[in-house]
Order: sequence, then C-alpha cells, then structure tokens
Amino acid sequence: MSVKRWLFAALLVAVAAADPEVVSPVSPRQVDRSGGADIYFTNRLGCDMTVTLEFSEENNVVAIPPFPCTRTIAGHQEVLVSRIRQADSGAWNFRYNYFWNYGNLDARHDDSVVYSLPYFSGTSMKINQGYHGKLSHTGDDEYATDFSFDSDTPVLAAREGVVVSVEERFSKGGSTQYFRNRVNCVRVRHSDGTLGEYDHFRLNGVEVEEGQRVKRGDLIGYSGATGFVTGPHLHFVVYSAIDGHKRRSYPIRFRVAGKSAPVELQQGERYTAP
Repeated sequence: MSVKRWLFAALLVAVAAADPEVVSPVSPRQVDRSGGADIYFTNRLGCDMTVTLEFSEENNVVAIPPFPCTRTIAGHQEVLVSRIRQADSGAWNFRYNYFWNYGNLDARHDDSVVYSLPYFSGTSMKINQGYHGKLSHTGDDEYATDFSFDSDTPVLAAREGVVVSVEERFSKGGSTQYFRNRVNCVRVRHSDGTLGEYDHFRLNGVEVEEGQRVKRGDLIGYSGATGFVTGPHLHFVVYSAIDGHKRRSYPIRFRVAGKSAPVELQQGERYTAP
C-alpha cells in the first residue's frame, strides 16, 4: 500500500472511531425589531433547561427583564427570554453571552423521600466516592455518589419518575476535560421537579427512552466508563438549577439491608440492597 493510501485508510479508521461531537442542548434565536431585538431560546431536550443571559457589551439599551436574566425552558419548547430595546435616541448596540444548566429554577427536593439502591436486591456495592469527595464531588456535584459498578452491570432506577433525557452515543472515557460532557447518561424528572442523573453508561447501554415513566427497580441500562472517568462506575446525583452557571445537588438517603432507618451513604463503605 502506498504512503498516501495508508494515510487515507488511517484517517478513515480515526473518523470511524471518533465519538460524536457534543451538541448544545439550547440555542438562541434573535429577532430584530425597530429599536431593539427579541431573544428566543429553544430547548432541544426533554428535560428542563435553565439559561442565564448577560451583556458582554451594551450601549444605550435596556433589557426586559433586566440582565442578568435567568429563565427555565421546559423540554422541547421555544420561549421568549428577553426583549432588548433602545433606551434613548441616538446610537445603540449590544452583545450578550448565555450560559445553560440542566434543571428547573423552582424545583426543591422533597427530603422525606428515601431512595432505593440502584442495583438488585442482595447485591453489595462499595461507595468509591461519596459526598464532598476530593476527586470530583465538589461544587455542583457536592452531594453525588459513585457506586463501584463494573462494566455491563445493570443499573436500576433509584426513584420513580419520567425519563427526560437520554444519551448513549459515546464510547470512550478519560480524566481530561475533553471527556467532561461526553458521557452516556439518563436523567429522570421526579415529582418534586428535581432531576436524578445516572452517568457513565456503556455505548448504546441505555434501556429506557425519553418520555418513559420508570418505577423504582426498573432497569435503566448497563454501566460503563464513558465521560470524565478513571474507570467504570455509576455516578448518581439529584439536583435542580440555581441559574445558568450553577446547580444545587441534594444530600439524599437510601434504604439499606440490615438498617431500619434510612442511611446517608459513606465513602469507602459497602451497602447491600434489601
């Protein structure tokens, strides 16, 4: 094979092996008006998305509502988020940036809810990283839990709800920022409006669809090591949006075999599903 043909074949292999690009879940649409503009946003996912708009440049304009402006957009909806208008006679211009987050501004966790461990009854799993974990459970993920799932382990629903977002197209994982948003995951909206997020499924490893209602113990999919990982596990977190920059994760409790009261899982401990 010639060098050129070899390079072409190598390129085809690389392209075939490449994971798909990350697509923004929200997109803006600006409609220019006389003396201003209206700014709409479309949410392409089924889950609530929260966006925050901020001026990067403004001259003789007023925003309605004022910037920074934060709004939750329901799944698969387009909404008018802001109107920009000329403030006084004379020249005017503006530029803006937008930031997005999964979840609803108004959701608040029902702390009376006790979760089920996301694996079969009689099975034990170790908590690789718990609340306030130094590796990655800080900030938005302060109250996340990493379960010691091997690859291809069944993942069960920890709480009933509606599947509002599914991603299963990615095949790789790693510890660099490149993989941060390239994760196979399922998001379930709970009755209190919070989202339960299950991360790191294998390629094509999700067994539920958007819009599907799940009960506790229903099969969601099979674990893997996609996204921001150093190895296979299940990352689980419950949260709501604060704004387009930040989200609020919630400490939650689980039913555990051998315990009469709900348990807050601890890093390094093993827990058996009742």
